[in-house]
This record gives sequence, structure tokens and C-alpha cells, in this order.
Amino acid sequence: MMTENDRPELPIRSASLDNLRPKSSLRKKLKFIDDTSTKANGSVSVGSGLSRSAGDEGIHDLNYMLHNKLKIVDSVLNGQRTKRKTSGERDQDSFKSRSGFEGRISTVAFDDDNEEYQDNDELSFDNRQGNDEEEFVLGENVDGDEDDEDFTNVDEIDGPILAKAKEKTENRQDVDYNLPVDVEYQKSLDQRAAEIDNSSNFRPISKPRVEWLLNDFYSLSEDLPEWFCASDYALFQQTRIQFDHIVTDLERFISDDAWASKAILKLVANIWQCDASGLLALTYVSMGTYGLTRNFESHTLNIQRNNTLMCSSLPELIQAFKDIAIKCRDDHNELKQKTTLLFYSSTILYFIVNVCIDSRQERPDLVQRAIKVIEEAKLLQFLTRYIEHWRWNSRLSMRIRNIINLLYKLLVLQFGDKKLHKRTKKRICQMHDIKDTNNGNTKKCTISPLYYQAFREDITARFPNYITPKAGLPADVDNSNSLSQFLEIPRSKVRNPVNLSLAVPEQNLATPAPSPPSSPSIIHLGQSLKPKKSFQTNMAYPCLYPSDDEDGDDDFNERFGPEQASQEAAVPYSIQEASKILSENVEIKLGVKQLWHERKLFMMTERGWKVDHSKDPYNYSQMANSEGEQAIEIMRRIETYYEDCFSSFNSLVFVLLQTMESNLTNVDFRTADMAEKGEMSSLAPRLEITRAKELSMKSSAGIIYLLLRWFKLNHVLKFEHFAVLLNDSRYVHICTTILSKYADNYADKIYNRMMSTNYSLWQHCSTFNTAYQASYTKDASEYNKIMLSSFAYMLKILRKTIGNKTERLKELPLSVGLLFKKFYRVFNLDIYHPILRIIKELTPFKNKRWKSEHMELISGVFLYERLELIDNWVTGKDVSGELSDACGQEIALRALLQFYNFLHYEKAMEDLGYSERTNSNQSLLNKEAEYLGM
Repeated sequence: MMTENDRPELPIRSASLDNLRPKSSLRKKLKFIDDTSTKANGSVSVGSGLSRSAGDEGIHDLNYMLHNKLKIVDSVLNGQRTKRKTSGERDQDSFKSRSGFEGRISTVAFDDDNEEYQDNDELSFDNRQGNDEEEFVLGENVDGDEDDEDFTNVDEIDGPILAKAKEKTENRQDVDYNLPVDVEYQKSLDQRAAEIDNSSNFRPISKPRVEWLLNDFYSLSEDLPEWFCASDYALFQQTRIQFDHIVTDLERFISDDAWASKAILKLVANIWQCDASGLLALTYVSMGTYGLTRNFESHTLNIQRNNTLMCSSLPELIQAFKDIAIKCRDDHNELKQKTTLLFYSSTILYFIVNVCIDSRQERPDLVQRAIKVIEEAKLLQFLTRYIEHWRWNSRLSMRIRNIINLLYKLLVLQFGDKKLHKRTKKRICQMHDIKDTNNGNTKKCTISPLYYQAFREDITARFPNYITPKAGLPADVDNSNSLSQFLEIPRSKVRNPVNLSLAVPEQNLATPAPSPPSSPSIIHLGQSLKPKKSFQTNMAYPCLYPSDDEDGDDDFNERFGPEQASQEAAVPYSIQEASKILSENVEIKLGVKQLWHERKLFMMTERGWKVDHSKDPYNYSQMANSEGEQAIEIMRRIETYYEDCFSSFNSLVFVLLQTMESNLTNVDFRTADMAEKGEMSSLAPRLEITRAKELSMKSSAGIIYLLLRWFKLNHVLKFEHFAVLLNDSRYVHICTTILSKYADNYADKIYNRMMSTNYSLWQHCSTFNTAYQASYTKDASEYNKIMLSSFAYMLKILRKTIGNKTERLKELPLSVGLLFKKFYRVFNLDIYHPILRIIKELTPFKNKRWKSEHMELISGVFLYERLELIDNWVTGKDVSGELSDACGQEIALRALLQFYNFLHYEKAMEDLGYSERTNSNQSLLNKEAEYLGM
């Protein structure tokens, strides 16, 4: 129980006194005035006509009620009572006092709206019937129980007034006036309420979650079935027949590894003798000899063991695959038989590649040998050119779907998955002295070099004598005549057009202590309204008064100490502190260093200087690697692949995007809407085609994303070149169109609520063994990982393609915000990150209405994205400057890309028609003569 001394010192007023309507005969006669004094006034008045005798229940007047019920402070309860004022005295009060602007505030409650308002300092009862005096006691039942119920309900906010009313309130049964609720719905409400009570972190809105992470490879049980479609299962029987016909001792093949290796060599020899039976038997071996297994676990173990034994014959298997693929591409006879052999040979390679990816940690030596064999055979280059040929001469015998899936897994093996990319990036950054800003789990807030350069320009404009730290920035070079000036433009406040509209400082620097500028004049009554003005400091001019005492004798300079008493002390401490914090947290990434290096070479070439190519710190092919470091080997493989397939990238992007775009014709059916089995069986062929298209979309998007990710680590301009190809191939339009197709049914699609085929690799393999079939149980996946991977890949590619490119950002459709909000309904960080990063770049160019409609996405940026020390992306950016320089930035980037590719990959550029000009061709006169036909 709170005592009087513990009561809060606050002016409390009754919130329910306005609603007091006693249903008695005195209702039309009485007028209630709530004159509860505030703490400032410190007085409470009561009516003189109210009896205060002991034992009289009328002692519970308004003052007593406020004392017990609202716990008014003692200073208010013990105030002096004032006498009732006469009408003449009220007329002498000022207008403001009677209007409530000065003095005590009175709250009046009365029934008759036509009665005059009386400003009384006490609670008065006005008897309109002359001598008919009648007492009214608060809290006493006058007209029966109806009055008590009404009175109690009115004061229910603050509790019962009297003990008698409190007892009746407690004894009365509670009545629920809410609408009836369904039992199941009420159960869900109670369950949710219990979760909120037990939860330490209260979340008002609960979003559905998807506990899934994007990986390039999950497991053999999940990735191997993606290779097959329903028509491929009919080819399984022949593989088993040919194996049983060639291999005599089946049990020994399973138990004896040495004997099995000899049998595999015999089957490989049959391939070179143009015997198709050996290829079919090897396919059965690579698929785990499923007819000899008894359960799923032994089947996957056999796949790992058999493909590990087949790695010793990998060069012969790759060559056999190439020969068959070339025949399917160029020949015109017996294409049906050759395309079947292409399926068998590609299946063997697909299984071997997946087993090597899965065994990268357990058998590193074996995997490295397989990677070396594939690199020497240039299988990646062969598949890329094979896809390029399909663009111009497509035919069904080339089995382009299997080729795309095989290329996707080969890139994961040759370059690495997400985990290997993280380790490689860390090692490459150490080689180039790049600071790691993420120390453990704590992420340090940083600032980009571009923002820091803008900060330095602002400080230099305000304090010309103050030298800010360089913080690793390159030397300032006059590049006003260079095309590279548009690559990185610092958006300082000095260059902001807003400063052009601000007034020039009028104070003279020689004035010792000028008076501050006058405040804006107050608008007088009767004058026309003037537009509001914003009084801001013009950042284009230096700060006039950096310190109170430039001699260094004030208290400001003493906090630096004698060792720091220098010229810098004339600059405010906040400026020096900001310079120190920002300079120590400038994040110079590997791509930024690479871009600075190539820009320097580009500017030297523009001026006609000689460029020394021997001192290229990012040329990994010339870098010594006596210890065989894995990171350098991966960089070399990327370098070789980029140079060999440079001219084929455009066709590769075209085919992959065309494959993804074919999914726009897919039709999905909800399982709940298709209850009849007859309808489901009739849709099986269409569903199988849809599944094949979705698998191809995942592999196509995976190839693009892997190339972008590894190209960026190798060299940022390789990444930019591939991103330019994507942008020129209308990737922004294709991606947003595909996402729009699945946006409305996004949740149903990823939660497997749509119809799908019942075909499964493991289920079909179990039919060849009775024990395997009896022990097989289908494991239904909770999420559709194929579509989740496709969506994540496409969004990440979109982010990388248009990231930090205003000219490409303008190609996004106007409704992209509504599209992203549909994918934002289900919580998953792999889907959230690319969406929120795009929103972060898009928001400054949108108006206030768009920002208010997409506030959920804007808030998500602060919740889930890494923040910087300077975050002015919501407001404060130079939007007009960004838009005006967008086209120049795109042109400068393409010019730098042309320079980089021609400088480092001249032979590859010749395939696209680029060649170095001779001295005669460089002459302007000779060029004009050539145009004139002379």
C-alpha cells in the first residue's frame, strides 16, 4: 500500500468526473464543478452548504474522494479554501482569468447545455427551486442499483470510490460484451498470449521464418537427384544389365577395393574400343551399384567409394565425354543413340564432381589431383564454348540442361563454394595488406574512402590551415581532363548545390568579436505571410571563428596538454576528434585498391607515359608459389578461365538468361485445390517439365553468381566486365519479371504447398533391391530449396549488377518496392540482404510518400544491414549531382574496362575485333584519307 509520502508529485485530475450523471431527481438541479487545484495553486475549495458532521455519509464529498481515490498530494489537500465569489466580483476578474488562461483551471460538468458557465473556485450546488433544499451525497444509492452500476462503470478507470461500491463491483458477475470467438481461433489467441508472456523479447508482429542458408553444395542426398528428370529413369535398367554381364563376381566388387579398381580399368578400356556397354556399366558403378545395396546409407557410401576409385581414370572419362559431346553437336546421323551416350558420360562426370566437392575436407589430396586433371583438360572452357555454340545452332541432342548443371558443379569444384571463398578472401587480403574490419563476432563500424574524402574537403573548406590525415588515400592528382574523374566522385557538402542558395557570411575576419546575425523578424498581425527560411551555415566558406583564443591561453587548449599545443589547437576539438575517428576507421577494400591501381595506369596512358607491366601486384600467374598455396592456385585458375573464355562470356550470359526466362510460362497448382488423384496424375507431365525448368534456372543463376563472386575476388574489373554483360543483356528486366511472377505465391512456393512430382532418384533405385525398397522411407523436405536458391541467387546478382551504379539503378521498375515487400514477408537473411541493400541505394532518389509506404524496408536496413559511421542515405545525399554524373560514370567505367582488358588480355580481345593500331593508323590525316577513299 502506497503511503501519502510516496505519492507522486504530479498534478492529477480526475478523468471520469466529466461523465458523472447521477440518475436522481436532483439531476436537472445540480451542477458539478471539478475545481481540483493543481500543484501550482495548492488550494482546494468545497461548498459551504455541504454538511461535515461526524457519522454523516455526506462527509465523502469531492475533496474526500480525491484524497482516497486519486491520491492527491498533501499540499493540494491542505490548501486554503476560498469563499464563493459574487457575480460582481467575477465581473472584476480579467478576461484571461475568466477564460482559463490564468489562475486555476476549472472543469465543469452539467447536463443542460443552455445553462451559463460559472467559474467558481469551489464546488457549488445551485438549487433552482428556491427554498427547496435537498442534499445529494456522492456514493449513496439514490435511485436504486441502476445508479450504482452506472456510477461504477464511469469510474472504472480509477477504481471504486467507496468501499460499498467496491463490494458491489466485486460481487457482480463479469459480463463479456465482445463478439463471440471461434474455439480454434480463441485457442490460437491464448497460445500466442502465452508465448508473449514467456518470451523475454516482445515482438508485436510475428513473421513466418525459413530456417535455411544458401549454399552452393548441400549434400549428396540433396544435390544428386537434381541431375535427373522422369524420362531419365527409363535408362537405369540397361546400366545394371551391362554391369552384371561384364563383371562376374558382384560380391567381390563390393567388398574388395583392389579388385574393383581393376574391374573399373577394364570397363574404361572398353570405352576406347567404342564399346557402349563399358560406358553403361561405368554409369552403374558411379551411381553406387544400387542393385547391390540394402538401404539408403549403404547406397550413399557406395557412391562415395566407387567414384573415388574412378578418379584414377578421370582423364579417359573426360576425353570420352568430349568426343561424344562433339558428335552430338556436329553429326547428323544416329543422334538418338549419341544423345543417350552423352547422358551416360555426363552422368559419370557429374557424380565424380559431386563426390569430390563432398570430400574436399576428408580427402584433400585426391580432390586436388582431380582438380588438376580437370584444369589440364580445360573442361570448363569446353563446356562454356559448347553453350556458346548452342546459342547459334541449338539442337536437342546437345542436352543443354545437363551441360548447364554440369558446368555449375564444376565451377563449385574448381573455384570453391562459399566457405572456401571466405578462407581464400581472407588469405588474399593478407597478401595485399588489407585490414580485416570484422574481428570475430564484433563488426566494427567503418567509412568508405569516398565518404572520407568528402569529409576532408569539407574540413579543408572551413579550416584551410588544418591538415586532415590521409588514412591510406591515394595522392591527389589533377584529373579534371581525364575520363577517370567520373569513376569516383566525393559528394562533399561544399559541392552540394544547396550551398549556392545560402547567404555569404557577412562578418569580416578582422573583426575581433562581431555580434551574431540578427534573428528573423517576427511577422506582425495584418501583414502577409512570408515563406519560411532555413538558416544554415554555408559549408563552402571557411569557419570564421575556430577558437575563443587563438593565442593558446584559454581552457580549450589546456585539455590537449603542452605536447599538443600547436597550430592544430586553433581547430575545435570536435573537428580533430572526428578526423581521428574517421581516419582510423577508413575501410579500403581489395577491390578499391585494384581500381586505384588500374586508374593510375589509365591516366598514365592518357598522358602518353610509359606503363611498366612487370610490377603488377595483382597478376597471380606471375606470382611465385613454391609452397603450392591453395589461394594462389585458385586465382590462377580464374585467370586462365577468364582469358580463354573472354569472347564467349556474352553468349554464355545470353543462354543462361534465356534458360531462366523460360520459367515465365510455368503454371503452379496448389495441393489443397487439387484434391482428386485423377487430376494430379494427369498433371504429372506438366509438373515434371516445370521441375526441369526450375532446376535449370537454379543452375543458370548459380553459374552467374559464382562467376561474379570469384571474378570480384580475383580483380574488380573482371567482375565489372561480367556485370556490364549482364546489364546489357537486360538482366534487370528479366530478373524483376521472374520475381514478379512468383511474388504473390512466394510463401506457398517455398513452403512446398504447390503440387510437385513424386519421382525421386533414391526411390527409383530402391526398386532394384527388395531389402532396399522395404527399408526406404521418403524424407519430405520442409522447404523448397530449389526455388529458395534461385530467388537468393537472382537477388544477389541483381544487387551486384546495379550496386553503386546510378545509371543502372534507374532501370529498376517503379513498382520494385512493392515487389520487394512481398519477399520481405517471410524472414530469411539470405533473401533480405540483397533486397535491403538495393533499398538503401534506391531510397535517396524517392519522395516522402514512397518512403512512408516502404518504411518497413527502410527500417529493415537499420535492423539487418551493417551500418557505417556516416549514414546519410535516407536524406542528405546530393541527388541532383548523382543523377547528372550517372551517365558519365558508366561511360568512364566502360572505357577503363576496355583499357584493362586490352592491356592484360590482348589476344583475347582480338577475338572480338580489337587490335593495336600502328603508327600510320594513329595519324589523323591517314584516317581522314581512309574515310575519303584516297
